[in-house]
Formats: sequence, structure tokens, C-alpha cells
Amino acid sequence: MIRVFKSSTPAGGPMAGSETRRQAILEAMVRVVGRKGYTATSVADVIGEAEVSRTTFYKHFEDKHDCFLAAYEIVVERVVDGVIANCDGEQAWLERVRIGLATIVKMFALEPGLARTAIVEVAAAGADARQRHRNAFTRFTEILDEGKQLSSDSELPEGIGLMAAGAVSGLIFDELLSGRAERLPQLLPDLLFALLAPYIGAGAAIEEMRRAAAG
Repeated sequence: MIRVFKSSTPAGGPMAGSETRRQAILEAMVRVVGRKGYTATSVADVIGEAEVSRTTFYKHFEDKHDCFLAAYEIVVERVVDGVIANCDGEQAWLERVRIGLATIVKMFALEPGLARTAIVEVAAAGADARQRHRNAFTRFTEILDEGKQLSSDSELPEGIGLMAAGAVSGLIFDELLSGRAERLPQLLPDLLFALLAPYIGAGAAIEEMRRAAAG
């Protein structure tokens, strides 16, 4: 089961119960969208999955779209938290990128519904959702762009981080769309090459690719 939220026991009282129900709805949204797709998902599907009433749903969210946007933000935070938990500020840039990408790939392979919601279905959820997706990309490319100092090419495009991350996201998208999330760890070497080559060059990126394949 997808667990979008960290396990915790809320304090007692009506507000705590209300927040628990809201969290249950958000988790249900991620699970249902991961199975059925955003377009095919209805409010009825979500409240059935969450085991709450329609009144409870509309107490917290205006509509399906509003609920999805809230759920998507939480999914992004979970992915970011997972990367941060495995990467510390003492590691070299190359190591942080390698570990961060491996963390994301492992998470997506273990939780394909969450991955599909985050990477595939967000594109079907409208302009607001796509903007949130771009915002999430920007957070990761800020880390990538630290690698510009490793490049011998001073004329790297301004948006090279977005280009590299976009290439990786596109490869992951294809696997998720085809229902092959479990294959993502096998693609880690190729994904790492696509992410690193613009910064450290093809030769060095191939060495990292081989290291990932062997490790």
C-alpha cells in the first residue's frame, strides 16, 4: 500500500480526526490515480477507497482537481525527503547525484502507483498540475546545477539541468506508462549517464554508468 504520509499518531480532538480523514483522502487519491489514471478517477472512487463520505470529501476539497493538487504536493515532498535523508552536505556532488537518483528509482520501483501519479498522470491533470511538476523539477535541478563547476565547457546552456532531468524523466515516464516500474533499477546506469554526461562528459559518465551497473 502506498503510504504518502509519515506514520504518526495525531493528538486527540476533533481537529485531529478531521486531519486524519483528510490524509486518508489524499492517500486514496494517489492510490486510485495510480491504478486508474487521473482522467478515469472520480470523487466516488476516492471516497470509496478512503472509506469516507462525500460530505467529508467536500469539507476538505473543492473537487477532484483540488484534491489531486494537494496529493501531488505531498508526493513531491515525500520524494524530496527521501533524497535528503540519503544525501548529506558532506558528500561530493557526484555522490549526491548518484545516491539521489538511486533513491528515486528504488522508491518508484517499490511504489509504482505513486510513481505513475507523480510522473505520468500529472500531465493529464491540467495546467496547474503541470506547473507544480515543473516546480518540482526546479528543486532537483538546483542540485544538478552545482555540477557546472565540474564541466570543462564554459558554454553549457542555462537550462542544462532541466534538459538533463527531462531526459531522465522521459525514460522513467516510458517505463511507467508501459507498466514496467519494476525494471527501473535495471535502468539506473543509463539514467545516471543521461544525468551526468552534460556536466562531466561522456567518458566520465560512462565510468559512472559502469560503476552503477556493477554495484
